[in-house]
Amino acid sequence: RKERGSMQVEVDLVIKMIGMIIIGALIGAVTNHLAIRMLFRPLEAKYIGKYRIPFTPGLIPKRRDELAANLGRTVVKHLLTPEGISKRLQQPIVYEAITRMIQQEVQKWTRSTKTIREIAERFVANPEGKLQQQIEQRIDQELESMAVAIKTARLTEVLGEGGTTKIKTAIPGLVEALLHQTEQYFDSPAGKMKLEETVAQFIQSKLGGGMFGMLLANVNIVEMIQPELKRVIQGKSTHQFISEMVEQEVHTLLERTVGSLLEPETERQIIERMKSEIVTRIPLAALLDTPLHEFLEPLEVRISQEMVPMLSKQMVNRLIEQVEQIMATLDLETIVREEVDLLDTAYLEEIVLSISRREFRAITWLGGLLGGLIGMIQAILLI
Repeated sequence: RKERGSMQVEVDLVIKMIGMIIIGALIGAVTNHLAIRMLFRPLEAKYIGKYRIPFTPGLIPKRRDELAANLGRTVVKHLLTPEGISKRLQQPIVYEAITRMIQQEVQKWTRSTKTIREIAERFVANPEGKLQQQIEQRIDQELESMAVAIKTARLTEVLGEGGTTKIKTAIPGLVEALLHQTEQYFDSPAGKMKLEETVAQFIQSKLGGGMFGMLLANVNIVEMIQPELKRVIQGKSTHQFISEMVEQEVHTLLERTVGSLLEPETERQIIERMKSEIVTRIPLAALLDTPLHEFLEPLEVRISQEMVPMLSKQMVNRLIEQVEQIMATLDLETIVREEVDLLDTAYLEEIVLSISRREFRAITWLGGLLGGLIGMIQAILLI
Protein backbone atom coordinates (compact mmCIF):
# COMPACT_ATOMS: atom_id res chain seq x y z
CA ARG A 1 0.00 0.00 0.00
CA LYS A 2 2.80 2.36 0.91
CA GLU A 3 4.46 1.66 -2.42
CA ARG A 4 1.20 2.25 -4.21
CA GLY A 5 0.68 5.50 -2.39
CA SER A 6 4.21 6.63 -3.21
CA MET A 7 3.74 5.81 -6.88
CA GLN A 8 0.42 7.64 -6.94
CA VAL A 9 2.10 10.75 -5.53
CA GLU A 10 4.81 10.57 -8.14
CA VAL A 11 2.24 10.20 -10.93
CA ASP A 12 0.29 13.19 -9.62
CA LEU A 13 3.47 15.25 -9.53
CA VAL A 14 4.31 14.29 -13.10
CA ILE A 15 0.80 15.14 -14.25
CA LYS A 16 0.99 18.48 -12.44
CA MET A 17 4.39 19.20 -14.02
CA ILE A 18 3.11 18.31 -17.49
CA GLY A 19 -0.05 20.33 -16.88
CA MET A 20 1.93 23.37 -15.73
CA ILE A 21 4.23 23.08 -18.74
CA ILE A 22 1.26 22.81 -21.14
CA ILE A 23 -0.61 25.65 -19.47
CA GLY A 24 2.54 27.85 -19.52
CA ALA A 25 3.10 27.03 -23.19
CA LEU A 26 -0.51 27.81 -24.03
CA ILE A 27 -0.39 31.06 -22.11
CA GLY A 28 2.86 32.10 -23.83
CA ALA A 29 1.63 31.14 -27.29
CA VAL A 30 -1.80 32.72 -26.87
CA THR A 31 -0.28 35.88 -25.36
CA ASN A 32 2.15 36.33 -28.25
CA HIS A 33 -0.59 35.55 -30.77
CA LEU A 34 -2.90 38.13 -29.18
CA ALA A 35 -0.06 40.66 -29.09
CA ILE A 36 0.54 40.14 -32.83
CA ARG A 37 -3.16 40.42 -33.56
CA MET A 38 -3.37 43.58 -31.48
CA LEU A 39 -0.96 45.23 -33.91
CA PHE A 40 -3.90 45.44 -36.35
CA ARG A 41 -7.07 44.50 -34.46
CA PRO A 42 -9.50 45.91 -33.82
CA LEU A 43 -9.50 48.17 -36.83
CA GLU A 44 -11.58 50.82 -35.08
CA ALA A 45 -11.92 52.11 -31.54
CA LYS A 46 -14.51 50.31 -29.38
CA TYR A 47 -16.58 52.10 -26.77
CA ILE A 48 -18.65 51.19 -23.74
CA GLY A 49 -20.93 54.14 -23.47
CA LYS A 50 -18.70 57.18 -23.60
CA TYR A 51 -15.57 55.33 -22.55
CA ARG A 52 -13.15 53.90 -25.07
CA ILE A 53 -12.01 50.36 -24.40
CA PRO A 54 -8.23 50.28 -23.80
CA PHE A 55 -5.97 49.04 -26.59
CA THR A 56 -8.59 49.84 -29.27
CA PRO A 57 -8.01 50.33 -32.07
CA GLY A 58 -4.90 48.24 -32.73
CA LEU A 59 -1.42 49.76 -32.67
CA ILE A 60 -1.02 50.21 -36.43
CA PRO A 61 -4.55 51.63 -37.06
CA LYS A 62 -4.13 53.93 -34.07
CA ARG A 63 -0.75 55.27 -35.21
CA ARG A 64 -1.44 55.03 -38.94
CA ASP A 65 -0.61 58.69 -39.66
CA GLU A 66 2.67 58.47 -37.78
CA LEU A 67 3.50 55.21 -39.54
CA ALA A 68 2.82 56.78 -42.97
CA ALA A 69 4.96 59.84 -42.17
CA ASN A 70 7.85 57.73 -40.82
CA LEU A 71 7.62 55.38 -43.79
CA GLY A 72 7.75 58.34 -46.20
CA ARG A 73 10.83 59.78 -44.47
CA THR A 74 12.50 56.37 -44.39
CA VAL A 75 11.91 55.81 -48.11
CA VAL A 76 13.34 59.22 -49.05
CA LYS A 77 16.30 59.23 -46.65
CA HIS A 78 17.42 55.62 -46.86
CA LEU A 79 15.80 53.89 -49.86
CA LEU A 80 15.14 56.22 -52.80
CA THR A 81 18.07 58.59 -52.39
CA PRO A 82 19.46 60.85 -55.15
CA GLU A 83 22.81 59.08 -54.87
CA GLY A 84 21.24 55.65 -55.28
CA ILE A 85 19.12 56.70 -58.25
CA SER A 86 22.11 58.43 -59.89
CA LYS A 87 24.19 55.26 -59.58
CA ARG A 88 21.37 53.25 -61.08
CA LEU A 89 20.99 55.66 -63.98
CA GLN A 90 24.71 55.26 -64.74
CA GLN A 91 24.29 51.53 -65.28
CA PRO A 92 24.69 50.47 -68.96
CA ILE A 93 21.42 48.55 -68.79
CA VAL A 94 19.51 51.78 -68.11
CA TYR A 95 21.20 53.58 -71.03
CA GLU A 96 20.48 50.62 -73.31
CA ALA A 97 16.85 50.47 -72.22
CA ILE A 98 16.33 54.18 -72.88
CA THR A 99 18.05 53.90 -76.26
CA ARG A 100 15.94 50.88 -77.23
CA MET A 101 12.73 52.60 -76.14
CA ILE A 102 13.48 55.74 -78.18
CA GLN A 103 14.47 53.66 -81.21
CA GLN A 104 11.15 51.81 -81.07
CA GLU A 105 9.28 55.11 -80.92
CA VAL A 106 11.32 56.47 -83.82
CA GLN A 107 10.48 53.41 -85.92
CA LYS A 108 6.77 53.96 -85.31
CA TRP A 109 7.09 57.36 -86.94
CA THR A 110 9.62 56.54 -89.67
CA ARG A 111 7.53 53.59 -90.86
CA SER A 112 4.12 55.16 -90.39
CA THR A 113 1.75 55.10 -93.39
CA LYS A 114 -0.30 57.95 -91.99
CA THR A 115 -0.17 61.26 -93.80
CA ILE A 116 0.93 64.50 -92.25
CA ARG A 117 -2.66 65.73 -92.60
CA GLU A 118 -4.01 62.80 -90.55
CA ILE A 119 -1.51 63.42 -87.78
CA ALA A 120 -2.10 67.18 -87.81
CA GLU A 121 -5.90 66.72 -87.64
CA ARG A 122 -5.48 65.04 -84.26
CA PHE A 123 -4.33 68.33 -82.79
CA VAL A 124 -5.99 71.01 -84.93
CA ALA A 125 -9.04 71.27 -87.16
CA ASN A 126 -8.54 72.20 -90.83
CA PRO A 127 -4.72 72.16 -90.67
CA GLU A 128 -4.31 73.09 -94.34
CA GLY A 129 -6.39 76.27 -94.05
CA LYS A 130 -4.71 77.38 -90.85
CA LEU A 131 -1.25 76.57 -92.18
CA GLN A 132 -2.03 78.44 -95.38
CA GLN A 133 -3.14 81.45 -93.35
CA GLN A 134 -0.02 81.35 -91.18
CA ILE A 135 2.22 81.04 -94.24
CA GLU A 136 0.59 84.03 -95.91
CA GLN A 137 0.86 86.09 -92.72
CA ARG A 138 4.50 85.14 -92.38
CA ILE A 139 5.21 85.98 -96.02
CA ASP A 140 3.45 89.35 -95.61
CA GLN A 141 5.56 90.16 -92.57
CA GLU A 142 8.79 89.14 -94.26
CA LEU A 143 8.02 90.98 -97.50
CA GLU A 144 7.00 94.14 -95.65
CA SER A 145 10.13 93.97 -93.53
CA MET A 146 12.21 93.38 -96.65
CA ALA A 147 10.46 96.26 -98.44
CA VAL A 148 11.22 98.65 -95.58
CA ALA A 149 14.89 97.66 -95.68
CA ILE A 150 15.10 97.90 -99.46
CA LYS A 151 13.24 101.24 -99.72
CA THR A 152 15.79 102.99 -97.51
CA ALA A 153 18.72 101.53 -99.47
CA ARG A 154 20.28 103.14 -102.52
CA LEU A 155 19.86 101.46 -105.86
CA THR A 156 23.59 100.72 -105.96
CA GLU A 157 23.30 98.84 -102.65
CA VAL A 158 20.39 96.77 -103.96
CA LEU A 159 22.11 95.92 -107.24
CA GLY A 160 25.45 95.32 -105.60
CA GLU A 161 28.87 95.96 -107.04
CA GLY A 162 28.40 93.39 -109.77
CA GLY A 163 25.07 94.79 -110.96
CA THR A 164 26.32 98.39 -110.91
CA THR A 165 29.41 97.43 -112.87
CA LYS A 166 27.32 95.63 -115.50
CA ILE A 167 25.10 98.69 -115.95
CA LYS A 168 28.09 101.04 -116.32
CA THR A 169 29.81 98.62 -118.69
CA ALA A 170 26.69 98.51 -120.87
CA ILE A 171 26.52 102.32 -121.29
CA PRO A 172 28.95 102.60 -124.27
CA GLY A 173 27.12 99.88 -126.16
CA LEU A 174 23.79 101.47 -125.30
CA VAL A 175 24.95 104.89 -126.59
CA GLU A 176 26.35 103.28 -129.73
CA ALA A 177 23.08 101.49 -130.39
CA LEU A 178 21.09 104.65 -129.67
CA LEU A 179 23.12 106.73 -132.15
CA HIS A 180 22.97 103.95 -134.73
CA GLN A 181 19.20 103.74 -134.41
CA THR A 182 18.98 107.55 -134.68
CA GLU A 183 21.06 107.52 -137.84
CA GLN A 184 18.92 104.78 -139.39
CA TYR A 185 15.80 106.66 -138.44
CA PHE A 186 16.84 109.84 -140.22
CA ASP A 187 17.87 107.77 -143.28
CA SER A 188 14.44 106.16 -143.38
CA PRO A 189 11.45 107.70 -145.24
CA ALA A 190 9.69 108.30 -141.97
CA GLY A 191 12.74 110.14 -140.63
CA LYS A 192 13.06 112.26 -143.74
CA MET A 193 9.37 113.13 -143.61
CA LYS A 194 9.67 114.08 -139.95
CA LEU A 195 12.74 116.19 -140.72
CA GLU A 196 10.90 117.93 -143.59
CA GLU A 197 7.94 118.70 -141.34
CA THR A 198 10.27 120.11 -138.68
CA VAL A 199 12.11 122.32 -141.18
CA ALA A 200 8.84 123.51 -142.71
CA GLN A 201 7.44 124.37 -139.30
CA PHE A 202 10.65 126.21 -138.43
CA ILE A 203 10.55 128.30 -141.64
CA GLN A 204 6.87 129.00 -141.19
CA SER A 205 7.28 130.06 -137.58
CA LYS A 206 10.47 132.07 -138.00
CA LEU A 207 10.29 133.54 -141.54
CA GLY A 208 6.57 133.48 -142.20
CA GLY A 209 5.29 133.66 -145.77
CA GLY A 210 7.62 136.42 -147.01
CA MET A 211 9.82 136.37 -150.02
CA PHE A 212 12.77 134.82 -148.16
CA GLY A 213 10.50 132.14 -146.77
CA MET A 214 9.10 131.36 -150.23
CA LEU A 215 12.64 131.18 -151.56
CA LEU A 216 13.75 128.71 -148.87
CA ALA A 217 10.61 126.69 -149.39
CA ASN A 218 11.72 125.97 -152.95
CA VAL A 219 15.12 124.75 -151.73
CA ASN A 220 15.48 121.15 -150.51
CA ILE A 221 16.99 121.97 -147.15
CA VAL A 222 16.56 118.39 -145.88
CA GLU A 223 19.03 117.16 -148.49
CA MET A 224 21.47 119.73 -147.21
CA ILE A 225 20.89 119.04 -143.48
CA GLN A 226 20.80 115.28 -143.62
CA PRO A 227 24.51 114.65 -144.41
CA GLU A 228 25.57 117.14 -141.77
CA LEU A 229 23.21 115.58 -139.25
CA LYS A 230 24.61 112.17 -140.05
CA ARG A 231 28.16 113.45 -139.68
CA VAL A 232 27.30 114.95 -136.30
CA ILE A 233 25.71 111.71 -135.15
CA GLN A 234 28.76 109.71 -136.19
CA GLY A 235 31.22 112.14 -134.63
CA LYS A 236 33.32 111.15 -131.64
CA SER A 237 32.44 114.30 -129.75
CA THR A 238 28.74 113.50 -130.06
CA HIS A 239 29.36 109.96 -128.88
CA GLN A 240 31.44 111.21 -125.96
CA PHE A 241 28.91 113.91 -125.02
CA ILE A 242 25.96 111.53 -125.01
CA SER A 243 28.00 108.88 -123.13
CA GLU A 244 28.92 111.38 -120.42
CA MET A 245 25.34 112.58 -120.20
CA VAL A 246 23.99 109.02 -119.89
CA GLU A 247 26.66 108.11 -117.33
CA GLN A 248 25.76 111.16 -115.28
CA GLU A 249 22.05 110.32 -115.39
CA VAL A 250 22.72 106.67 -114.56
CA HIS A 251 24.96 107.71 -111.66
CA THR A 252 22.27 110.04 -110.35
CA LEU A 253 19.67 107.30 -110.71
CA LEU A 254 21.82 104.70 -108.94
CA GLU A 255 22.38 107.05 -105.99
CA ARG A 256 18.65 107.45 -105.40
CA THR A 257 16.85 105.31 -102.84
CA VAL A 258 14.53 102.58 -104.05
CA GLY A 259 11.63 104.17 -102.16
CA SER A 260 11.97 107.38 -104.17
CA LEU A 261 11.49 105.39 -107.39
CA LEU A 262 8.37 103.49 -106.26
CA GLU A 263 4.84 104.73 -105.85
CA PRO A 264 2.85 103.25 -102.90
CA GLU A 265 0.48 101.50 -105.28
CA THR A 266 3.38 100.05 -107.27
CA GLU A 267 5.00 98.84 -104.07
CA ARG A 268 1.75 97.17 -102.96
CA GLN A 269 1.34 95.47 -106.34
CA ILE A 270 4.91 94.15 -106.23
CA ILE A 271 4.42 92.73 -102.73
CA GLU A 272 1.11 91.10 -103.68
CA ARG A 273 2.61 89.64 -106.85
CA MET A 274 5.60 88.24 -104.97
CA LYS A 275 3.36 86.76 -102.26
CA SER A 276 1.10 85.20 -104.88
CA GLU A 277 4.07 83.66 -106.68
CA ILE A 278 5.57 82.27 -103.44
CA VAL A 279 2.26 80.82 -102.19
CA THR A 280 1.52 79.29 -105.59
CA ARG A 281 4.90 77.55 -105.65
CA ILE A 282 4.39 75.94 -102.21
CA PRO A 283 2.74 72.51 -102.78
CA LEU A 284 1.02 72.59 -99.39
CA ALA A 285 -1.79 70.12 -100.18
CA ALA A 286 0.65 67.60 -101.70
CA LEU A 287 2.95 67.89 -98.69
CA LEU A 288 0.09 67.31 -96.22
CA ASP A 289 -1.13 64.25 -98.15
CA THR A 290 2.33 62.66 -98.26
CA PRO A 291 2.77 59.60 -95.98
CA LEU A 292 5.09 60.31 -93.09
CA HIS A 293 7.45 57.43 -93.94
CA GLU A 294 8.34 59.02 -97.29
CA PHE A 295 9.99 61.87 -95.42
CA LEU A 296 11.46 59.96 -92.47
CA GLU A 297 12.30 56.45 -93.74
CA PRO A 298 15.43 57.58 -95.64
CA LEU A 299 16.65 59.09 -92.35
CA GLU A 300 15.75 56.10 -90.14
CA VAL A 301 19.22 54.55 -90.02
CA ARG A 302 20.93 57.82 -89.28
CA ILE A 303 18.38 58.79 -86.63
CA SER A 304 18.41 55.37 -84.92
CA GLN A 305 22.13 54.68 -85.09
CA GLU A 306 23.59 58.17 -84.63
CA MET A 307 21.11 60.60 -83.17
CA VAL A 308 19.21 58.34 -80.75
CA PRO A 309 22.29 57.06 -78.84
CA MET A 310 23.55 60.61 -78.52
CA LEU A 311 20.12 61.77 -77.35
CA SER A 312 19.91 58.90 -74.85
CA LYS A 313 23.30 59.78 -73.39
CA GLN A 314 22.30 63.43 -73.06
CA MET A 315 19.02 62.45 -71.42
CA VAL A 316 20.75 60.20 -68.89
CA ASN A 317 23.35 62.86 -68.09
CA ARG A 318 20.63 65.46 -67.73
CA LEU A 319 18.62 63.19 -65.45
CA ILE A 320 21.67 62.53 -63.29
CA GLU A 321 22.33 66.25 -63.01
CA GLN A 322 18.72 67.04 -62.15
CA VAL A 323 17.79 63.93 -60.13
CA GLU A 324 17.86 65.75 -56.80
CA GLN A 325 15.70 68.56 -58.13
CA ILE A 326 13.32 66.09 -59.77
CA MET A 327 12.91 64.17 -56.52
CA ALA A 328 12.34 67.40 -54.63
CA THR A 329 9.69 68.37 -57.17
CA LEU A 330 8.01 64.97 -57.00
CA ASP A 331 8.06 65.15 -53.15
CA LEU A 332 8.29 61.35 -52.72
CA GLU A 333 7.83 61.62 -48.96
CA THR A 334 4.38 63.11 -49.44
CA ILE A 335 3.52 60.56 -52.14
CA VAL A 336 4.42 57.62 -49.89
CA ARG A 337 2.55 59.13 -46.93
CA GLU A 338 -0.57 59.78 -48.98
CA GLU A 339 -0.50 56.32 -50.58
CA VAL A 340 -0.13 54.63 -47.18
CA ASP A 341 -3.01 56.73 -45.85
CA LEU A 342 -5.17 55.56 -48.76
CA LEU A 343 -4.48 51.88 -48.07
CA ASP A 344 -7.25 49.96 -46.33
CA THR A 345 -6.07 48.81 -42.90
CA ALA A 346 -7.18 45.23 -43.58
CA TYR A 347 -5.19 45.25 -46.83
CA LEU A 348 -2.18 46.71 -44.98
CA GLU A 349 -2.48 43.87 -42.46
CA GLU A 350 -2.60 41.36 -45.30
CA ILE A 351 0.56 42.85 -46.84
CA VAL A 352 2.47 42.70 -43.54
CA LEU A 353 1.27 39.15 -42.81
CA SER A 354 2.12 37.95 -46.31
CA ILE A 355 5.70 39.13 -45.75
CA SER A 356 6.13 38.15 -42.06
CA ARG A 357 3.72 35.25 -41.57
CA ARG A 358 6.52 32.78 -40.85
CA GLU A 359 8.19 35.17 -38.43
CA PHE A 360 4.91 35.83 -36.60
CA ARG A 361 4.27 32.08 -36.39
CA ALA A 362 7.78 31.59 -35.04
CA ILE A 363 7.12 34.31 -32.42
CA THR A 364 3.92 32.50 -31.40
CA TRP A 365 5.76 29.19 -31.02
CA LEU A 366 8.60 30.94 -29.21
CA GLY A 367 6.03 32.32 -26.76
CA GLY A 368 4.72 28.81 -26.26
CA LEU A 369 8.25 27.48 -25.72
CA LEU A 370 9.10 30.17 -23.20
CA GLY A 371 5.75 29.65 -21.45
CA GLY A 372 6.43 25.93 -21.29
CA LEU A 373 9.91 26.53 -19.85
CA ILE A 374 8.45 28.86 -17.23
CA GLY A 375 5.83 26.25 -16.41
CA MET A 376 8.55 23.61 -16.06
CA ILE A 377 10.60 25.85 -13.78
CA GLN A 378 7.51 26.49 -11.65
CA ALA A 379 6.86 22.73 -11.50
CA ILE A 380 10.45 22.06 -10.40
CA LEU A 381 10.18 24.74 -7.73
CA LEU A 382 6.90 23.19 -6.62
CA ILE A 383 8.56 19.84 -6.17
